Amino acid sequence: TRNSVVEDSQKAYQEAFDIAKAKMQPTHPIRLGLALNFSVFYYEIINSPARACHLAKQAFDDAIA
Repeated sequence: TRNSVVEDSQKAYQEAFDIAKAKMQPTHPIRLGLALNFSVFYYEIINSPARACHLAKQAFDDAIA
């Protein structure tokens, strides 16, 4: 079902994002791209603009720090 696919996708994104935060610099293009894609997932699939903006802003702030 759609819900199980969304849950699986969110879990996979979260696992990848946790690994990226642990292993890559905040300015690494793959880490930034993953943050962008994950935030788009929250916005378009989960319908959570607040969560999407928070994730994107956190990635941006980490990269410019």
